[in-house]
Amino acid sequence: MTPSKESAVRHFYHQNMYRFDTAAQTYWHHITPGPDLPSLVGEHAADVAIVGAGFTGLSAALHLARDHGIQACVVDAGDLAWGASGRNAGFNTLPATKLGLDQLFDRWGTQAASDFLAAQHEGQLLVDEFCDSEGLQIRHGRGSYMVAHAPSAWRDLQEEFAVWRRYSRLPCRLLTADAFADEGHGGSEQFGALHIESGGGINPLAFAYGLARAALRHGAEIYTHSAVTALHKERSGHVLQTAQGRLRARHVVFATNAYPAQAQPAALDRRLLPAISNILVTAPLSDECWASEAYQTLSPAFDTRHLLNYYRRLPDNRLLFGARGDLTGSEQDGERMRQALRRALARKFPAFSDAPVEHYWRGLVSVTRSMVPAMGETEQGSGLWYAFGCFGNGVNTMPWMGRTLARQIAGSLPTPTEACPVFQGLPPKLPSGNWLQKLGLRLAYSRYALLDQCAR
Repeated sequence: MTPSKESAVRHFYHQNMYRFDTAAQTYWHHITPGPDLPSLVGEHAADVAIVGAGFTGLSAALHLARDHGIQACVVDAGDLAWGASGRNAGFNTLPATKLGLDQLFDRWGTQAASDFLAAQHEGQLLVDEFCDSEGLQIRHGRGSYMVAHAPSAWRDLQEEFAVWRRYSRLPCRLLTADAFADEGHGGSEQFGALHIESGGGINPLAFAYGLARAALRHGAEIYTHSAVTALHKERSGHVLQTAQGRLRARHVVFATNAYPAQAQPAALDRRLLPAISNILVTAPLSDECWASEAYQTLSPAFDTRHLLNYYRRLPDNRLLFGARGDLTGSEQDGERMRQALRRALARKFPAFSDAPVEHYWRGLVSVTRSMVPAMGETEQGSGLWYAFGCFGNGVNTMPWMGRTLARQIAGSLPTPTEACPVFQGLPPKLPSGNWLQKLGLRLAYSRYALLDQCAR
């Protein structure tokens, strides 16, 4: 038995961000009861081992077991959906890229870029279809809004609308400030909005739990608090070692996204950059408070800043508000980001400035140098598979990539969207050394902040 590289992935941020033995404390966990699952103990075997019990891993397990009759076993270092799948804002939105649509089409060409957008929409529909089939009443609002935060941003948004109309078949509308106030919200930073009429808001943790229950019902196995500490290659396949057990499988799917496994193939090292996202949720607000900002929609929204704010009115009349930021993950910087969110919330919605905050949490999203998600096999015939890089749009992207990997492992003929070259191949490696990667992230944040300050 020849060992692979072990324990080579070092934490990018403070250890606070990686406490897998501690339950996540989010609003979603407060309102959503979940299944109690065991740890992996003793000897186990499966056709496919999946590392990561989030959207990608659970979707892969479900589709392998249900659609292809392939035995799948999922292991996770923390609780079910401990990472981004249980910590995100529940935006079933697109696209999963930092590139503008014109940049996407310039780089990849008409056919590939169109297939990429079609795949993104398929991901949204996959979420809707699963919720319908499982009877999950967890969706709210229709589509999403990109809100101009300044007069200059409104001019840019009109150009963005023209690009969407030129490149995408998805229905979308451009709304003036007055028109958006009639159906969306007012506020001091509202100068019109672009409405993408697909997707909406969901309870992401309930969605993950639904995937898990369905996967278990169709014969998949799921084990939590079972970090993979070593990965070995044998003639018959791969062996995953955990603290209390071993799992043998012909194929291994690495579905950890921004939380790399302690033991993973060397080919996956330095392929993604984790970024910290911060979210707060207020106490329930009164009808009068909502009316004072003309806030009525349950559809998720995000503004046109480069360092964007994203937010949504929740069904129980709370406001969820989030933003990127923080380069350490320490408790001190966490409190700093909490206060920064409060200031941004008060600036955008003055009537909400004194709203009590009842929930605050952080999590990691993953970005890549190619500026698009990646999925596939590390090397043809290796049996080692990956999917990552959702750029904060994981609700629609990651379940779709999980299903796609399941179909690839099963030998299904790929559809045009599944074969889309935008997703194929590992992205270029990031610079060696976390300090250099953080420097790049700091410079990007500083540039974005300057651009946002100049917007008038």
